[in-house]
Amino acid sequence: CESYKILVYNSKYGHSHSNFLGMIADTLAEAGHNVTSLIPIMDATVRDGTEKSHKIYVEPDPVIKKGSMGPMLGRSFSTTCKKVIAEPGLIERLRDEKFDVYISENFDVCGIGLSEAIKAKAVIGTSASAIFAQQFQEFGVEPAFSYRPFAFTSHLDVHSFFSRLRNIYGAWMGQAAFYFSRRSVNQALKEAFGPDYPTIAEQSANVAYVFTNSEPLLDFAAPTTARVVDIPGIGAKNPKALDEYWEGVMTRRSKVVLLSFGSVAKSVTIPEDMRMGIVRYENPDDDFIKEHASNLPHLVLTKWMPQVDILSHPNLALFITHGGMGSTQETALRGVPGIFIPVFGDQPRNAGMMEYNGFGKVFNKFDLVNDEKFAAVIREVLEDKRYRENAQRISKMLARKPFSSKEQLIKTVEFAAEFGPSSALRPQSIDMSFIEYHNLDIVLFIIIVLAA
Repeated sequence: CESYKILVYNSKYGHSHSNFLGMIADTLAEAGHNVTSLIPIMDATVRDGTEKSHKIYVEPDPVIKKGSMGPMLGRSFSTTCKKVIAEPGLIERLRDEKFDVYISENFDVCGIGLSEAIKAKAVIGTSASAIFAQQFQEFGVEPAFSYRPFAFTSHLDVHSFFSRLRNIYGAWMGQAAFYFSRRSVNQALKEAFGPDYPTIAEQSANVAYVFTNSEPLLDFAAPTTARVVDIPGIGAKNPKALDEYWEGVMTRRSKVVLLSFGSVAKSVTIPEDMRMGIVRYENPDDDFIKEHASNLPHLVLTKWMPQVDILSHPNLALFITHGGMGSTQETALRGVPGIFIPVFGDQPRNAGMMEYNGFGKVFNKFDLVNDEKFAAVIREVLEDKRYRENAQRISKMLARKPFSSKEQLIKTVEFAAEFGPSSALRPQSIDMSFIEYHNLDIVLFIIIVLAA
């Protein structure tokens, strides 16, 4: 097939985000395309995520400190965006490359905001998690607030007034965060490229496609659009045989429980009373693999583990994790029941998604101080066969999907490179007002006629 020139905007501010964009870049490079990664550095401790693309780095602004994944993230995006724009000759050089496709995550709003300046033939947005309510609206799809959990919601009882109210509140808070993170970036873009430069929302509404890391067989069903292409687990690794040490750990007992909170929420940072609630769990039939703790007889302690390989071992009975998108998808792929203890971000929603599918339980992180409650939920998931049966059923479904995520990614990018954005995929609702979209003028007309 023809080789296309592709630019990937991959700012370094979070491991999961960089890994997702990096795997997209590497997958396209492996398919024979000429891929360049533009990498603004916000947190130097975050890996690039890509090994096979050409790299252009933008050094961090001195104002930005390590660990920008916090309340000042929006300001960090704005500061970094100004640094990218001010890089001598960078935007002009990228524009002169005449890229066929420009790919950028929607969460770091600067990436999409630069698409008009770079002028690639087609622009593709991405989301390292499920798509946000704000993005749905920009694509002309009304978010299903009444029955689809958004933002930081883990449980949604569709028949409960207060549950739906909390969901709408969470979604609106997410939209407000989007607005404020975009406002300063929009200002920086207009200062650099002129007052008529399109807003981030306008550019986002006109992308050819959006790649998400969401798995339809796990996620909450809701209306979508053909421009949203799901490529879950694009970086999922195939399991390998364990080495002698880990095979010995996994076969020492009949059941093994694996606990890991990912690369961001290390267990050494967990408050002491919560950590003691974890380590006090003990069952003579189980071994407990745990990252970073003081030595206890029923715990196997490690700073690193071959997580994918362990998840595939037949003796693994349970995975206790924070509910990051990568961990939840690995759990589902390997058919392992889980207990999900969300910490921040999209993790509550991911955890609720797993419980909704019947192969895991959500556990409140603040309840870790209660070791009896923690032990009770472990026993429930271990002893109730339905959790493992549901997990293995989902695993088989994922293994037999008709198209792989890599196929979806490559074919969609090549299609966009050849034909550009299609007006047929852009619903007219994008250009309608709130009144027109909801037919409020017609409703008012009918009321007036009936009242006359």
